Amino acid sequence: MLKQTGKALLIGATAALAVTTAAPAHAQTGTQAAAAAAKVSKHQEVRCVKQNGRTCAYSASFFYWNKKGSAQRGLNYVQTARSPYKAGKARWLYKQPGGKTHVGQSWRKAHAIHGANTAEVDWGKPGATVGPKFRKGTLVCVQWKNVAKKACHTLK
Repeated sequence: MLKQTGKALLIGATAALAVTTAAPAHAQTGTQAAAAAAKVSKHQEVRCVKQNGRTCAYSASFFYWNKKGSAQRGLNYVQTARSPYKAGKARWLYKQPGGKTHVGQSWRKAHAIHGANTAEVDWGKPGATVGPKFRKGTLVCVQWKNVAKKACHTLK
């Protein structure tokens, strides 16, 4: 298996992809799927928190979606990473326009990323259109325990 040529691997991967992406009989047609996708906008924002002169003490990624023309935003995935690896806990918070700050998810222990010197915490499902719904303009933040600065993004 290790001595296969690139062409043989490409053929095997293409065959596996064709099997896994074959549409079931009840799936939407191409035009139905395109119409459904046109109704939903997906957004990704990444913020980097600088501390003590370092380029990036930790980063936070926010994945959210909205239906075209809607003032609601669905937050489906929040992820934060800290490098170099330091064991710790992180949480995410939100503040709707004119409201007060609320905890989205409580402190969660970070796990190490295999093959990297990074700690990571994540919430939700990437690529999904599920999760809590907020008004446009809501401020969403990630905070690491014992780190003064937060990484924040306003849902647009």
